[in-house]
Amino acid sequence: MITARDLDYHPHDPSATNWAETLVCVFSVPEAGILGNAYVLVRPEVGAAISSVVVHGGFATHAHDMDFVDPQVHMPAPERFSDFTLPSGLSLHADPAPRDFSVQYESNTPGACSLDLRFAAIADPFDTHDPAQNPLVVPDGAMDTGLGDVWANGHMDAVGRVTGELVLRGQRYAVDCVEGMDRSWGPRTEVGTAAAAWIHVTLGPEFALHVAMAMSIDDAGAVHYDGMRFGYVVEDGELHGLTDASVEAARVDMVPVSNHIMATDVRGRRYEFHGSAVGGYPWHQFSPAYVCYQSLMRYESDGRVGYAEHGDVFGIEYLAARRSAAGRRARTA
Repeated sequence: MITARDLDYHPHDPSATNWAETLVCVFSVPEAGILGNAYVLVRPEVGAAISSVVVHGGFATHAHDMDFVDPQVHMPAPERFSDFTLPSGLSLHADPAPRDFSVQYESNTPGACSLDLRFAAIADPFDTHDPAQNPLVVPDGAMDTGLGDVWANGHMDAVGRVTGELVLRGQRYAVDCVEGMDRSWGPRTEVGTAAAAWIHVTLGPEFALHVAMAMSIDDAGAVHYDGMRFGYVVEDGELHGLTDASVEAARVDMVPVSNHIMATDVRGRRYEFHGSAVGGYPWHQFSPAYVCYQSLMRYESDGRVGYAEHGDVFGIEYLAARRSAAGRRARTA
C-alpha cells in the first residue's frame, strides 16, 4: 500500500550506492500535439541527482529534432524527495502526499521553457507489489516487471488531472490533461539490457487504464509486446487490477504511431482501445542506458475522447545486441 511516506526517501542500506529514487510527471497539450515530462532520479548515497525536462509538439524521430530538452546530471541530492528545488530549475512539492503534487520548472536558458503544473490523482496510487491491488503478485515470490531492476523494487503508479501552464520558446499553452506518473525506489544498476512498455489510456477523469508490457525484438527487427507485467483500470475513482492484456503497435523509426490494446480486469470486465498518435519522439535524456520512444495517443470510446502517453522503453545495449551490425553478426553466427 502506498502511503505519504513513499513520497520521501525510503530506508535502505547506506552501503547501497546504487540505490535510486525516481519520479516522472507526464503532461500534454493535445490540441498542439505536445507531449512532455519532468523526471528526476536521486542516488542518495552518492549524493547526486539527475533531472530531465523534455517537450515536443508533433513528430520527431531524432533527438536533434525535438523542441526542448534539458538533461542535467551530477547535481547535489536534495535533503527531501517530497519537497525540493534542483539547480536545473526543477522543483517538486507534494501536498497532500501521496496523491497530489506540484511541479515547477524554469530553464537556465532564459525564455526557452517553463512549467507550472499541478497533478491531482483521480484514484489512490497503485502499488505494483501489493497483492491487494495487483492480482499478478506471487506471495513471497520474485516479480519480473519487465525492465530489469528499474521497476523491480518499490514502484508507485498513478493517473491524475494535470493542470497549469507551459511556456515553450515564447509560446504559452494552458495545460489541462489526464496523464500518468510513476515513482520508483530501490537498487538500480541501469545496464540497459531489457525492454518494456509503459502505456496509459485516459477518457477524462472518470476513466483510465494503465498497462506495463514486456517487449522483445526478433531477428528480423520486428518489435513484439510479450505479455503484461502489471496494470490497472480506474473507473469513477475506483481502482481495479488487470489480470491480462495484449498490445500491438505500428511505428515509424521506432516511434509508435498507432496501437491496439485489449485488457481484462479482476472483475472480468474486458476493454479494447485503438489509439492514433498525434505526436511522438525518442526520449534519450533521462538515462544514458535507455531510450523511450513515446507518443501521445488519441483514443475514442462511447463518444468520449482522451489522450495519453504510449512509451516503449528500450535499453541501449538491448538494441545494440539486436539491431547493430556487430550485434546481428553475433546473433546469426
